[in-house]
This record gives sequence, C-alpha cells and structure tokens, in this order.
Amino acid sequence: MKRRAVIEDAVGEHRAIIYEGRRMVELHIDRPWQDFPRTGDRYVARVTSVDPSVAGAWVELSKDGTPALLPFAAQRDMPKLTEGQRVDVAVLRSQIGNKGATVRFTGETEAAVGRTKRLTLRERIAERFPDITFDDAAVNAVEDACEVSLALPGGGSITIEQTQALLAIDVDKGAAISAVAAATEAAKLIASQLRLRALGGLIIIDFPNLRQPKQRKLLERTLEDVFDADPNIVKFNGLSRFGVIEMTRAKPDLSLDEILNDKFGQPTVATHAIQALRRLTREAAAAPGAKLELSVPANVLTWLSDAPFDWRADVADRIGERFTVVEGNSIDVKADR
Repeated sequence: MKRRAVIEDAVGEHRAIIYEGRRMVELHIDRPWQDFPRTGDRYVARVTSVDPSVAGAWVELSKDGTPALLPFAAQRDMPKLTEGQRVDVAVLRSQIGNKGATVRFTGETEAAVGRTKRLTLRERIAERFPDITFDDAAVNAVEDACEVSLALPGGGSITIEQTQALLAIDVDKGAAISAVAAATEAAKLIASQLRLRALGGLIIIDFPNLRQPKQRKLLERTLEDVFDADPNIVKFNGLSRFGVIEMTRAKPDLSLDEILNDKFGQPTVATHAIQALRRLTREAAAAPGAKLELSVPANVLTWLSDAPFDWRADVADRIGERFTVVEGNSIDVKADR
C-alpha cells in the first residue's frame, strides 16, 4: 500500500498527516520543547532496582525523571542486570502523564545517564513505515480532530470520552434505520478515529442492543475486518449480553487528544498559544510587509511570557521583526497595511 506523510514545521510544534492511498489515516503532533521520553528516543539508563513482580527492572533515564520499565520478556541478548548498572535503551512506549516509559535493552555502556538521541517526528514516522514518502506542506486537519461526539452517516452518533482508567465510547442509534445499521457504521467510524487520533489502551464500547445472534456475529466480524489494517495490536472480547465490547489497542505514544487538550477535553493554554502564533504567521503570509498586532487573552500572554522555547526568534525568522503581542479578550491579528 502506498503511504505518504505531509509534514509541517510550525512555530512550537511539528505536525503530520499520514495518507494510505488517498485516505487520511493518522494525525500526529510533536512539541519538541516538551521534554519527556518519546517512542523511539535513545537513552543511557541506570538500573535502580530489579523487580521480579513486574518481570523486569526499573531504570532511571534522567536525574529527575519518572522511572521507566525495562521488561525482561523478548530480551534474549540482555545480560543479568544489577542495581547501578548502566545500559543503552530505546523507548518502546512514551511516558504518558505520571506513567513511566517502557524501554528495551540495546547494549551495555559506561556513559553518563541521559538522552543520547531524540527522534524527530519525521524520523519516528519513517521508523514505523520505512517505505513512506514525505511532502512538506501546511497541516490544518488537527484543529477539529478531537471532537467528543461524531455523527454516523446513516443517523445516530458516537461519543468518545477518555477517563483515568479507560476510553469509553457510546453508540447512540438516533434516527438510524436499525440498531444493526448503526452498530455497523459505528464500528467503521470507531476504527478510523482510534487510529487517526492514536487512541488506545483499554476501550469499552456500548453498542445498541442487538438481540439476534446473527446480528451480534455480524458486528463482531465487522470489528475484526475494520481493525485488520490497523498497524497497532488490537484485541477483542466478544459482545457481552449487555451489548458491550471490551477491547485493547496498543498505545505506544500520546494521543492527539492528550497533546492538545487537558483532562476535561478542553484545549490547554499551550495549545491556545501555539494556535495564536500559527494565526500570526498565516496573517503575515497574507499581508507581506504589514505590521502585525497579535492580541491574546491574559492567560495565553502569561504562558508566552514564560514559554519553554524561544517563539519570538522562531516567528521573527519566518516573518521578520514586524509584530507585537498584546493582551486582548480573544485571539485576533490586526494588520497595519
């Protein structure tokens, strides 16, 4: 299958869309200033303890970082580890919140503890899909990609809600012709959304009540079919008597929702700030030579004042020294032509 990635290096973040043929299948955002272990990164780690209860070792990737897990399974070339030993590792699963990363052993070392390589978004995508091609262009699809409720083509909707323990998805039949039609369309939409937004972990899907065994089997076959092309590992339990499917989808990295939004599903201040800078650079392209004034709410201005990266220098490199940032009631850009 022909795969293509469209990459955009924007102020404060890198964005990517992955296409399979003409179909958009994945959206990615990387914010390089967020300093935590990401999938594919390389580290020198120090073994802090060997823990038989988790069939692995806890390792330190940085002086103040969250401990990472180095599992023993499928690590045939790994020597017997001892406390204090230093090893080279690669990150298999990103650190997500307070849950530490999972890493794999790649060699022994005497080097100092710390990150030795941080993969760019382009490199991470190329590692997953070696045959992929890249184009550089604007990536705007992420702005509306984290909707909680999505309509089904034949009527009805699905609602996606992330909780601390699991991802809950409710399927509402609504005005659909039948429960089985709604369930079938929902299965297709759920599969595409999980992959598009990098959602995963434990997932509970509440489908409309399907009374007939043939309908239940049809739904289970549909789920197997729509997830067959998913590059991540997906596992199902059968449809329960209450119309619920329990499933898991491997989640090696943060989801789009986790990067853009807070725990209540609302855009973070950082997201608002980067969107404001994005709007500023777009207006600059539309009004070459004009002096620009970006107005932002007070909380966004405070975040920009203490931002963990030099956004002023980055913006100036792109559009020149012709902008000011002031406090306002909303995000807006005025151009003095």
